[in-house]
Amino acid sequence: MVTLITGGIKSGKTDFATKLALKYTNRAYLATAEPIDEEMVKRINKHKAERGNLFHTIEEPINIHKALKNNSDFEVILIDCMTTWLANLFHYQKDIEEYTTYLLQTMGSLNFDIIIITNEVGFGVIPADSMTRKYVDTLGILNQKIAALADECYLLVSGIPIKIK
Repeated sequence: MVTLITGGIKSGKTDFATKLALKYTNRAYLATAEPIDEEMVKRINKHKAERGNLFHTIEEPINIHKALKNNSDFEVILIDCMTTWLANLFHYQKDIEEYTTYLLQTMGSLNFDIIIITNEVGFGVIPADSMTRKYVDTLGILNQKIAALADECYLLVSGIPIKIK
């Protein structure tokens, strides 16, 4: 089963996704963030402290399709998050279409559940610069593709989950 959790920044996505994952006994947390600056180091450390020993942590900023294939002994893997993963692909100038295809194909072949967190960035204003517009458009398309494959989708608004699929 694939569950997609979307919403704005600080809308409660991670807390909600974590509660869903805690229903499983054997679970992993696939973190896509990299400690690229002091602020991100603090965020990563905060997330690690909040998880404690409740999850096995897998850190993979780019090849999440491989990480999913190589960790099939879990009942569920929570992926946090597509927004950061896509930013990593942009930063390292990876072929986004190729990596998206790999991820979507892998999602369809797993023998365990996944919970995917992403941000809904399409509710805001149109970004002023072309690179940010490209990123927002690409994330919107990625979210649509994952939602199409997902069994369940939730939108988080002010900490309140709304089931949309």
